[in-house]
Amino acid sequence: LIAAAGQSRYQLNPELPTAQQFRAARDQRVITWIEGLDDVDAVSEPQARVKALALINSDQLGIFNEPRYLLAVKALPDTLVANALAVTLANREYQERALARDGLRRMYIGTLTLSLFMAVFGAVLLAVVLGNQLARPLLLLADGVREVAAGDLTPKTYLHGSDELDGLTRSFAQMTQQLADARQAVQSSMAQVSAAHANLQTILDNLTAGVMVLDAQGLICASNPGATRILRAPLAAHQGQALAEIEGLQSFGQQVQEQFDNFFSAHSERTLDHWQQSFELGGIGRAQSGRPAHDVITLVTRGAALPGEQRLLVFDDISEIVSAQRAQAWGEVARRLAHEIKNPLTPIQLSAERLEMKLTGKLGVPEQAMLTKSVKTIVDQVDAMKRLVNEFRDYARLPAAELRPLNLNALVADVLHLYADDLGQMPVKTELDPACPNILGDTQQLRQVLHNLLQNAQDATVSAGRVDADHAVLVKTQWLASARRVRLVVVDCGTGFPDHILKRAFEPYVTTKDKGTGLGLAVVKKIADEHASRVSIANRLHNDEVLGAQVSLSFAVEPASGPPII
Repeated sequence: LIAAAGQSRYQLNPELPTAQQFRAARDQRVITWIEGLDDVDAVSEPQARVKALALINSDQLGIFNEPRYLLAVKALPDTLVANALAVTLANREYQERALARDGLRRMYIGTLTLSLFMAVFGAVLLAVVLGNQLARPLLLLADGVREVAAGDLTPKTYLHGSDELDGLTRSFAQMTQQLADARQAVQSSMAQVSAAHANLQTILDNLTAGVMVLDAQGLICASNPGATRILRAPLAAHQGQALAEIEGLQSFGQQVQEQFDNFFSAHSERTLDHWQQSFELGGIGRAQSGRPAHDVITLVTRGAALPGEQRLLVFDDISEIVSAQRAQAWGEVARRLAHEIKNPLTPIQLSAERLEMKLTGKLGVPEQAMLTKSVKTIVDQVDAMKRLVNEFRDYARLPAAELRPLNLNALVADVLHLYADDLGQMPVKTELDPACPNILGDTQQLRQVLHNLLQNAQDATVSAGRVDADHAVLVKTQWLASARRVRLVVVDCGTGFPDHILKRAFEPYVTTKDKGTGLGLAVVKKIADEHASRVSIANRLHNDEVLGAQVSLSFAVEPASGPPII
């Protein structure tokens, strides 16, 4: 310090500018700055001042040409200092706020972005939570509906919540369980119905009686094997067809339809829920497989109404029962005839012969001739009556058959050989099946059957005037492997049987012969029944022309040859 003026002269150690300030003054020639504003506060008085530092270059001021500086210090007025401080403070605050504005903007942007992200995240999370609460029951319901639609009624998962959708899942699970229980009950009922239907079908299939279901128009809706067996018609093939349209059953179908019409027309007057009637059918079975018609069968038939305007028809073949009753009745008649008629015949014959013996030689020639002729007539008629009574007696006393294995072909050959002389007037030819196994039969009774059939065939052929080799009587045997039966057939070339005879051919005293007793076929039928044999009689037809008649019998084979099918 070279010199000082003003307040500076009283300072022992005046404040000197800094080296940096000296360098700045040397470079800029003059510099100024303000001091004391940073130290001003509200309590102390302001000490602000302005300083100016100037470089003085003068050769006259120093010996060594050293640079000289002039420092001038000026104290600032309080008002100016206060204003300056206020401006400085405001500027500082402004600068601070200006500097903080970007940070605040970034902070606000970050805060808003974070808030937006959190809001979006919260919304998504809330949507997921709420959606899960809403969608889970719906998904459970959708899965359950798909499973139920596919037929799966197993117990379904449900929610335990208290809201409506959870309650809906519980209700759906309960409904599914109820459906499963209902289906189980239905299946159980259906199984019971199926079992009952199977049992009923088994019963119907094994019934000996025929059962048919008809509709209101008489069309066949259903039938059992018993009906096919009795009527000898493939009823299953005629399902949906009227009974009256089946060949051979036209009359039966019409009569059944009339019975049903009368039954329903008298609805208010009838006292029973069914009608019953017996029918006689003749010639059925002719159209099946070329087989001859069976003899007349007697049916007892019952009809009743079924729900749905359907009709039930039940019938049974009582031909065997009727035939047995008739045979029993005729046996009783024959027994009584043999007892009541045969006893007086011998006294009548003896009385006539005694009259002839006593009056011979005591009468004139004309009276003697009349006596002899009358006695001969009485004796001849008594002999005829005795033969008739003996035949009835034999019919009534026919012994039970003793069934033993026998060869039917050998029996036929033996019979034809024994009766060779009787068969000489009428040719007889045979067609014996060598495959026939042994049958179960009574030799003596079957001999009688063959004798009766051959005699009838001969008589029928002779009465028709066809005594030649082309119209020989045919005796045929046949092995029916499918039925396990042996069949015996006797065929003639006569005029056949009239319809009224055909229906009663096996009854005693039914004959087409002028002098016949009608016991031949009756004995054949009785012996056939003893052998459990099927016997049938029919006319042989060709283009509606009768070529003769045939009688058929089928016999069961002996057990060693296999069980018979009856």
